[in-house]
Amino acid sequence: MSIDELNAIVDSGGIDEFIRVCEARQCKELSKIADTITDRGDIRLVLLAGGSSAGKTTTAKRLSTQLAVNDVESVHLSTDDYFVGDARNPRDENGEPDYETIEAVDTVRLASDIEALIEGKHIHARKFNFVKHDGFDDPDVTSVPENGIVILEGLHALNPKLVERLDGSGQFRIFIEPKTQLEVFATTRLPPSAARLVRRIVRDNQFRKMDPVETFRLWPKVLAGEEKWIDPFRPNADIEFDSALLYELAVLKPYVCGLVERVLFKEPDEWRAEALKRLLELVHATDPTKVPGDSILRETIGGSQLDY
Repeated sequence: MSIDELNAIVDSGGIDEFIRVCEARQCKELSKIADTITDRGDIRLVLLAGGSSAGKTTTAKRLSTQLAVNDVESVHLSTDDYFVGDARNPRDENGEPDYETIEAVDTVRLASDIEALIEGKHIHARKFNFVKHDGFDDPDVTSVPENGIVILEGLHALNPKLVERLDGSGQFRIFIEPKTQLEVFATTRLPPSAARLVRRIVRDNQFRKMDPVETFRLWPKVLAGEEKWIDPFRPNADIEFDSALLYELAVLKPYVCGLVERVLFKEPDEWRAEALKRLLELVHATDPTKVPGDSILRETIGGSQLDY
């Protein structure tokens, strides 16, 4: 689909139906994945990895719902909640915190919690405050019933080191990426990394109180970390899930345009911001209230019906 075709749908008033179709398509694919996991019968741990703003958290929660349809209970953990915090976080060559390395995750504590859950024990899982950059134990107890499933999502979820102390059997691996993107010109499509950057600019501003200038500054480090810590393990995935929503630029435009303008005001030479500005000028905006409450896009813009 091209940007012109999306604009035609917006202008004709057909965007509501198009949003429903896009969301239903994703739901159908997640249902198939849940059926595959259920049919295996021996799966106790689902490992879901993908790049920044690929939609990992919402996908994990929606997969949990689809498993429940199959009468399979599950619990969701995130590697982000097991960050060691700035005081213990490794530093890069410039002395800044390296949030992309697996050493930024308390892998020992995470593996211990997963093992305990699979064994039927109760735990106080870790949570992370992204404003204070520090973790804490959840006061609520987490458990999974016999034959239930632990869903672990995060940047490093496919890295064998993360779960090397666990029994390798009974695991199912998913890689997530917004692969299907709009055609910008006749032979040019928006790359998945650019789509994820648009999501991240909005998410960082909405939920992490981060200046968009900082988001752009960190983005090359994010991509370099993904190349090092995700790409080598992507072939290990049992299945890949396309988290793209072909309507999302029309929804995100009102959120991101002002943030991009702020970046260009402070950093006129930021070419990524200039490229996004030109791209968004081509897109016709639509009302974000049309987005369903359990959509992946709600992870970016807020207002989700899901509990984060």
